[in-house]
Amino acid sequence: MREHVINDLNLISLSNEVLNDLDKLKFQIIFQYYDDIIKGHANREHISPLIKRMEKRFEDIKKVIRVSNETNEDKNITIVSLKNVNIHMRKILPLLLCKQLYDEQKERNDDTSYLNIIIDEAHNILSRDSDRESEQWKDYRLETFEEIIKEGRKFGVFLTVASQRPSDISSTIISQLHNYFLHRLINNNDILAVERTISYLDKLSFEYLPILPTGTCILAGLSAQVPVVVDIGKIDDEHEPNNKTRGLIKNWSE
Repeated sequence: MREHVINDLNLISLSNEVLNDLDKLKFQIIFQYYDDIIKGHANREHISPLIKRMEKRFEDIKKVIRVSNETNEDKNITIVSLKNVNIHMRKILPLLLCKQLYDEQKERNDDTSYLNIIIDEAHNILSRDSDRESEQWKDYRLETFEEIIKEGRKFGVFLTVASQRPSDISSTIISQLHNYFLHRLINNNDILAVERTISYLDKLSFEYLPILPTGTCILAGLSAQVPVVVDIGKIDDEHEPNNKTRGLIKNWSE
């Protein structure tokens, strides 16, 4: 037993610097781990692999999270970019943030406050098929967002999702949405996923999805009595995001 404890203690790295709150949390978890083992409340063979993986997870968290007493309550909009975040944190961070915001809004129980969570590229966060995480963790991630979209409205919490691959998103989440802006869909799996989960579209609208012109979408849901074709205005060049497909043939010719 003493040899095992010494080996696990190698996970603890101390320095002359003052420990930040994340380091304190890590040490608290480790000390609780040993306390439970000594008291016989935990099985070392079951928990030790998790403790060993924790070091890498904390290093990832330190790269993207800074503990501070500052609040953003005076701001109406907060943008969280996951552009340079690795694939593991890309699923963990949205869950932690949305879960905390949702719980705070429920506890606030204020009829005058609202929270609108907008998730872009939602197939990266709300995917039902993922080989990079355990089934239990994946179920917890999806169940959290499913609870938000099913129960959040009565607490003033609303969820908006945007995705180019609706077939990768949980069907429960898609079916609970009230309004849909459907742009051109070419992939047959995406069209079938929309057809299975959205009850507001007629057969003609589904047949029109693959041939919708650029900048045009079909609005369906509670906001429209019947599906409506909508023309979306073009963004000004100075505000247009840098997300266009690069013209390879044009570059080759030059």
